[in-house]
Amino acid sequence: MAKSSQRQFLVKVSGIDGYFMTKSGGNISADTTKVYDGGEEVPDVLASPPEADNVTCSRGYDYNRDGALLRSLRRQVGRFSATVSVTPTDRDLIASGDPTVYPKALLVGLTEPDVDASSGDVSTFELEFAVGAFR
Repeated sequence: MAKSSQRQFLVKVSGIDGYFMTKSGGNISADTTKVYDGGEEVPDVLASPPEADNVTCSRGYDYNRDGALLRSLRRQVGRFSATVSVTPTDRDLIASGDPTVYPKALLVGLTEPDVDASSGDVSTFELEFAVGAFR
């Protein structure tokens, strides 16, 4: 089986047209506590339920596609919920596996494009989602 490159994933936010170019976060972890019974040298390890970190999606800014979207989302931070999905693909960017899905993710941050009159770098924007569930 061939290894995947970072570009071999389709990142989709429901309710928003198109795909996103990056996704970060979503790491899953559980807090732990070590409990030592009297006289024991090895603790029992207790774990909390697993939780996922916030997920941040970004893409290149296109005014025709994203201008009205960002104006709308500015007013919906803390209220807009979406399903974020990350689907692995083959080399031809054809879906080839089951997606990682974050349902009912709550928009908690919006980073608008930076501006620099002397730069030719791509303008991007980011959406940060708090994640409750994952599958």
